[in-house]
Amino acid sequence: MKHSDRTKVLFMLPALCAGGAERILITLMNNLDRERFEPLFLTLNDKGPVKEWIDPQIPFYSFKNRTIKSSVFKLIAFIREHKPDVIFTTMVHCNGLALLMKIFFPHIRVIVREAALPSVIIKEYGLKGRLCYLIYKFLYPKADIVISNCSQVIAEFENKIKIPIRNHQILFNPVDTQRIYQTLPDTLESFEGRETTAYFVCVGRLSYEKGYDRLIEALATTPPEEPWRLDFIGEGDFRSTLEALIDQHNLNDHVFLRGYHSNPWQIATQADCLLLPSRWEGMPNVVLEGFACGVPAIAMREAGGIVDIGKHAKSEYLCIVDTMDDFLKSMGKIAIKPKAQKAESLLPSCFLLPHIIQQLDLLLTETSSR
Repeated sequence: MKHSDRTKVLFMLPALCAGGAERILITLMNNLDRERFEPLFLTLNDKGPVKEWIDPQIPFYSFKNRTIKSSVFKLIAFIREHKPDVIFTTMVHCNGLALLMKIFFPHIRVIVREAALPSVIIKEYGLKGRLCYLIYKFLYPKADIVISNCSQVIAEFENKIKIPIRNHQILFNPVDTQRIYQTLPDTLESFEGRETTAYFVCVGRLSYEKGYDRLIEALATTPPEEPWRLDFIGEGDFRSTLEALIDQHNLNDHVFLRGYHSNPWQIATQADCLLLPSRWEGMPNVVLEGFACGVPAIAMREAGGIVDIGKHAKSEYLCIVDTMDDFLKSMGKIAIKPKAQKAESLLPSCFLLPHIIQQLDLLLTETSSR
């Protein structure tokens, strides 16, 4: 296949932040079939730690600290120069910018990916949230495809934003099990007393929506009967709140804030169970990555895409509950199983990277042929 026959796909992010949406877009881009597609990568702002995630063979461009508003004419010039066939974006404000390009380049196909619950974006971000509502309402219907990572997101577009969903499709978040597995040590080290201690982990940003505070409050009232330990792996603005709760309830011997780790699974793979007490989520990548490391999970039903995961995961690997009381009861049923070596993956095949890339290939092919 000649170079000129390849579909040129411009992948675009607002910045290089170490978030789930950024990781998913870069993973999709890195794994495209280069015989059929020619990926380009553009960021509006080059601040952030994730440039190292990008395949060095993919051309990288940046507008250098430009805002969405100041990027409009710069992006028009970029498109004229590089002539992409398809634009693929994620993050609602960046999606809006890409969809505006259809005014100037009606032949370009635009695929936007929505990574969060629209209702949460609108509610939590004040004036910016109201702007996002306008993007959802008036620009998303103009997209060639709107990709959502779970059925709950599409349901919100239909029932809360009240826009037609004929151009909406689900594409689950891919999990690169090989990449994750290769980063794990062959021999796992653990803490003293592990053989008789139920070991739980929470992995993710320390923030209100993750529900870590209500988990700590519940554990203070009704802790597991067996010896137990809970590690929070992540960092965020909610750290001081969690520290205060741990001190208030005298849980310093049980609950530990481990901070940010570039590879949290080197620690978390040793756990008996992953905990997801979130108040809301999109698609919880942490559960999928935990499955890849052989770690089962307990999750609140409020955690968005966890319901979709539950449709495919075996019940013995994923427990979805409706109340914190049931959450604690499920924790009490977890068997203590210390690991000396890597565990086998529990991940359902529909979330595997090759399967998702095959689906993306079809979406891009369908879009570029219109």
